[in-house]
Amino acid sequence: MEYREVVTAEFIERPNRFIAYVNLHGERTKVHVKNTGRCRELLKDHTKVYLEKSDSKTRATAYDLVAVDKDGRLVNMDSNAPNKVAGEWLRAGGLYGDVSLVRPEKTFGNSRFDFYVESLSGKRAFIEVKGVTLEREGAAAFPDAPSERALKHVEELIEARRQGYEAYLLFVVQMKGINFVEPNWDTQPAFGEALKKARRAGVRLLAYDCLVREDGLEMHAPVPVFLDSLDRIAAPLLAWYDSGRRILPWREEPTPYHVWLSEIMLQQTRVEAVKPYYDRFLQALPDIESLAAADEEKLLKLWEGLGYYNRARNLKKAAQILVSEYGGRMPDDYEIILSLPGIGSYTAGAISSIAFGKAYPAVDGNVLRILARLRTDERDILQAGVKKSVEEELADVMPKDRPGDFNQALMELGAMVCIPNGAPKCDACPWKEVCRARAQGITGEFPKKAGKKPRSIEKKTILVIQDAERVALRKRPEKGLLAGLYEFPSMEGNCEEERVLAYLRELGLLPLRIRALPPAKHVFTHKEWHMTGFLIRVDELADRGGRQEGEGLIFVDPKETRTNYPIPSAFAAYAEQVEMIRKPKK
Repeated sequence: MEYREVVTAEFIERPNRFIAYVNLHGERTKVHVKNTGRCRELLKDHTKVYLEKSDSKTRATAYDLVAVDKDGRLVNMDSNAPNKVAGEWLRAGGLYGDVSLVRPEKTFGNSRFDFYVESLSGKRAFIEVKGVTLEREGAAAFPDAPSERALKHVEELIEARRQGYEAYLLFVVQMKGINFVEPNWDTQPAFGEALKKARRAGVRLLAYDCLVREDGLEMHAPVPVFLDSLDRIAAPLLAWYDSGRRILPWREEPTPYHVWLSEIMLQQTRVEAVKPYYDRFLQALPDIESLAAADEEKLLKLWEGLGYYNRARNLKKAAQILVSEYGGRMPDDYEIILSLPGIGSYTAGAISSIAFGKAYPAVDGNVLRILARLRTDERDILQAGVKKSVEEELADVMPKDRPGDFNQALMELGAMVCIPNGAPKCDACPWKEVCRARAQGITGEFPKKAGKKPRSIEKKTILVIQDAERVALRKRPEKGLLAGLYEFPSMEGNCEEERVLAYLRELGLLPLRIRALPPAKHVFTHKEWHMTGFLIRVDELADRGGRQEGEGLIFVDPKETRTNYPIPSAFAAYAEQVEMIRKPKK
């Protein structure tokens, strides 16, 4: 669009929204202000302004104020200009290359949208245009003053989308040199929240900057719309990930089975600890069919040392469902994946994004921590509602072409840089320029967590009982903690030697030697075992029936425990006493 007969002047004052006084050719002159917004950042004393001569002979003002020079940046402030240049852009095929209809001022519901557009391919869209003139440090913000009308338009766009139309909110930035457009959270936070709701409902948020001349204006280049700091994280995060990501076996061959298995193993377990278990597991059970058919004790033996054994049992249950209902293959449907035993939203998101390239977030404690620091989020990350909210917010900003890399990059950042224990390595962080906790020096204060209940403490006395060649074990109950695994026999409390000897005699065992072992501790999620132990040599010729069978005692060769008899890591300190070393080699 072009103006006619543009002259320059110097701004003096603006007594109301509609008029201003300028110094024109040395005279104080009243002019019409075409932008009724606040515009305080633009109209300052002695600012150079641009006026278009009015063609109305009945108005009291002969000129319209259409542009201003803001510190060397030419800003158009004509409130009619955005719709004019947007109309030119739409008719030229800016939105639809096969545009067939552009109709201004189209009524929908209780609103009137700026444009209704149709294409030859059958697309129908409502478009609302917002002119943006407020700029701060390279960012453009809207609105410059609270606007209930703008909120109403956003709600109506959501309704248009519900009714099957395409819906667009188009920000026309009336200047160049803008890095992004954002809601003006200081002026009207409700507008920002409305935009988030609209984006989630499928309303497209577009922004274009403009080439501004003294005598004209035209839409030029797309500009990103950032609703909060999450919109700014993907590009630097992926660049950082690409430059130095760890080489991990499940990343190099990300089949659905490999991703699934690795993510289950990585729950509550460090990457370096998982690697040898992962390799050993795949050698024994290379696919879903073999996992579904695995003997449970063999399965638990493969899992031995990783802890949280229900993870392994749920793997098998899920594999059996996949074999019986899906031909032994993991389907690419997120909801089906989520319905499998042992799979929550995090694991379902990881499998969907990494193995199938679908844009589903994978949010765990690591992700909640790094995002809490990024945004100084005061919410308690242990609350389920917070996780759900973060999942929705991340889904809005995930790059659709690299969702798996995006999720893995978040995991990598939490593991290598924004670490849970100790000071985060902020200088190496790709978000160091936008992280609010770093800027304020309060990274240690996030994330916020409600205080946990203290773990209960159980005292036990572990009995490592040997005869000439074998060691005594017993199987734990099929339900409860460490269900179905094998353990050393034990006594409640920290017992003295005399009490232990008396118990052994009750079992019909004849102790030959007894030696106290160092204490050990094992921490579970909700309890701790504080253990003392004794290494006991018993007579191999003693009767092994009666009470020993009642206690479930069996005597096995320690070498057998390398392939059979899964023994939890809670007893690792005592297993070493009889050379029952079971961790896979790295």
